[in-house]
Amino acid sequence: MAFIRQGMQHVRNYYNSDAQMIRGGFHQTFISRTYKTSFLKPRSKVEIKLLAAKKHSEAEKRRRMRINGQYETLRNILPNIIKKDKASVLAETIKQVKELKKKVSKLEQDSSSNPSKDVVKFPNGTDKLNLERCNNDEGIVKATLSCEDRLGLMSSISGALEQVKAKVVKAEIVSVGGRARSVLWVQGLGNDGTGTLKSKLRVAMQKPPKMQRFTQ
Repeated sequence: MAFIRQGMQHVRNYYNSDAQMIRGGFHQTFISRTYKTSFLKPRSKVEIKLLAAKKHSEAEKRRRMRINGQYETLRNILPNIIKKDKASVLAETIKQVKELKKKVSKLEQDSSSNPSKDVVKFPNGTDKLNLERCNNDEGIVKATLSCEDRLGLMSSISGALEQVKAKVVKAEIVSVGGRARSVLWVQGLGNDGTGTLKSKLRVAMQKPPKMQRFTQ
């Protein structure tokens, strides 16, 4: 908006100066030449360097603000942190991540060795989607999907279910380390609805193009 307002101001200045020159008796050729020399004059090397330095400084300032914001988030969520300097925050973060990995590994081992045990399963590192019909007379389909966690993911999944008019009777959702695992038990698909639901859920799992450009 600032760029547009600046451009409009240039146009107004030009026409105002143009009209003033005509009233003052200046020839139209002189007015056009004045406009070209005023607005179309190429920047000097010094001006180009100064502009590039200013853009770099502003980009660096935004980068530092993002980093400081991320450190502040870590300071607020890390348990039992005493020192608040960046080196201590990083050290505590690494420590917590290692401990979490050990816990996840242990839970995965327990789940593999005891399939019948009620153990929480965590998201896979790669995107996966599986649908299977349960062995009952209620026509329930179990949908299991793992994908990158993001804002609006559950809304996308709910939208996919609404498109096929499926009813969720049970749901289990786990989000760890930027990944999400959702297990949904749904009814009302009919014989031909499973394939349609699978394609809709596959689309819902994908990150929208606008968000992809934003995170790159």
